[in-house]
Amino acid sequence: MRRRIGQQGEAIAARYLKKLGYRVLVLNVRLASCEIDIVAQHGREVVFVEVKTRTSAVAGYPEDSITPQKLAHIERAAHTWLLEHGEQPWRVDAISVEIGDFEPKVTHFLGL
Repeated sequence: MRRRIGQQGEAIAARYLKKLGYRVLVLNVRLASCEIDIVAQHGREVVFVEVKTRTSAVAGYPEDSITPQKLAHIERAAHTWLLEHGEQPWRVDAISVEIGDFEPKVTHFLGL
């Protein structure tokens, strides 16, 4: 169930990014013992996106679960990606997706 909700949130986030003009390069890539939910290109920047999805606020807002440790893992994975694909400008974003019996709410946090 949790994985299905996570996949649903990632699909919503990918569509959202595409509407903003991002080019989604890959979903769910494993690098340096970390999974990056979305790797996208926005202009000249590679954007590594962490997606957090919730069906209720009982456990807090989705973005609350992005800890400094999680960011450090994502940054390490980003460096691995850049070593394999060539150095270029990059950043880490987060997208929180709230879903339920309502239109999904997407919040985009740029450059964490």
